[in-house]
Amino acid sequence: MIKVYNTLTRKKEIFKPFKDKKIGMYVCGPTVYGPSHIGHARTYILFDVIRRYLEYRGYKVKFIMNITDIHDDIIKEANKQKTTIKRLADKFTKLFLKDLDSLKIKKAFKYPRVTEHIGDIIKMIDILVKKGYGYVTEDGVYFDVSKFKDYGKLSGIKLKKEITGTRVQTDKYEKEDVSDFALWKFKKDNEPSWKSPWGEGRPGWHIECSVMSQKYLGKQFDIHGGAKDLIFPHHENEIAQSEAATEKKPFVRYWLHSGLLTVNGQKMSKSLKNYIEIPQLLKKYKPEEIRFFMTSAHYSSPLDYNEMAIEKTKNSLERLNNFIKEVKNGKKDDLKLIKKTKKEFISAMDDNFDTVKAWGVIFSFVKQCYKKNIGGKKTYQLLKEINEIFEVFDLGPETIPQKILSLVNQREKYRKEKNWAKADNLREKIKKLGYWVEDTNKGPKIKKI
Repeated sequence: MIKVYNTLTRKKEIFKPFKDKKIGMYVCGPTVYGPSHIGHARTYILFDVIRRYLEYRGYKVKFIMNITDIHDDIIKEANKQKTTIKRLADKFTKLFLKDLDSLKIKKAFKYPRVTEHIGDIIKMIDILVKKGYGYVTEDGVYFDVSKFKDYGKLSGIKLKKEITGTRVQTDKYEKEDVSDFALWKFKKDNEPSWKSPWGEGRPGWHIECSVMSQKYLGKQFDIHGGAKDLIFPHHENEIAQSEAATEKKPFVRYWLHSGLLTVNGQKMSKSLKNYIEIPQLLKKYKPEEIRFFMTSAHYSSPLDYNEMAIEKTKNSLERLNNFIKEVKNGKKDDLKLIKKTKKEFISAMDDNFDTVKAWGVIFSFVKQCYKKNIGGKKTYQLLKEINEIFEVFDLGPETIPQKILSLVNQREKYRKEKNWAKADNLREKIKKLGYWVEDTNKGPKIKKI
């Protein structure tokens, strides 16, 4: 029985999806105006582990991560670099997806981009305006938070009654309340824009996630994730506009938030010269070492990145890998210990995805195996099974099943005959069986998904 801590209710709850064994899961993606950093790496690795564990427990997870490709920061950076918004966003989207792949993060079902969903965004804003939640000013369309009575239920922030209904200045224009937020921003010089019923402009930040999550997961879905710094205002505003538009409560059943990462005890900042981009990190450490380090603390807890801490976890991982090499061809398993360990591991992960307890179970198991001088194929199989969740172990060369090899050979035959339709069909069939075929100059490369 899986229990999760729900930010919305501020307590652990038994996990019950809307549709039995099918889960809709949405995690806020990056704003693509520069390389992603190690804070992003932690968030996306942690939610990858959560997703993988849910799949390990028999759930089918439809995972969506958005790409914010139109935003104030993107516009500023594009103007600074004297390039187009699209060219800049395309460049860093490509780099971000490459980083995810390098960190062994499973591909999402979809990476929707804001600029591809302008029509859907306009439709939701139109609904909000017609229902009286949205109003038009000189510089855009705003959401009236005073009309949404549950505002603040995620973050615990309460609106001050004395400011509601007052007029406040914002960028030379007026909105009705300091807490109101932009749904649509009217066009300014050197900005991209789209036509709308209220005037040319572009979406505000918060509306994109409400629209794209519902487009691919429905008006209500199971898990919404992101780092804790998104609780307010981003996720709070998502709830307000989504539930106001659809009249469905809850918009999301479980809100999960990951703890923030610091570097040498300080908040990451370019001015402090402790800003570490993912490509920089990958030059120094293997993806498995990074994943192991990121899961060494509970997903909801803060984590400090420093050389001593990551070197310590790196050494711990090396000990585990040495053990795996020793038992891979061993012949002496303790089946009772394996069964007990698996049960304790599941119990730890079922308790709000407690990776700290889970790793404790694994290290205890290894210690007992060394003490009893045991370990064989069943021991190896258990660790291989656990690795499907964490993707941190060095399991040695993987044996590809003969069935997959036969399908790949048949696909190569179709490719030589230039029968691309049949070759594509076979690629999809191989993908459904859990393997991915990458075409290279040296022939097909097969890897487990």
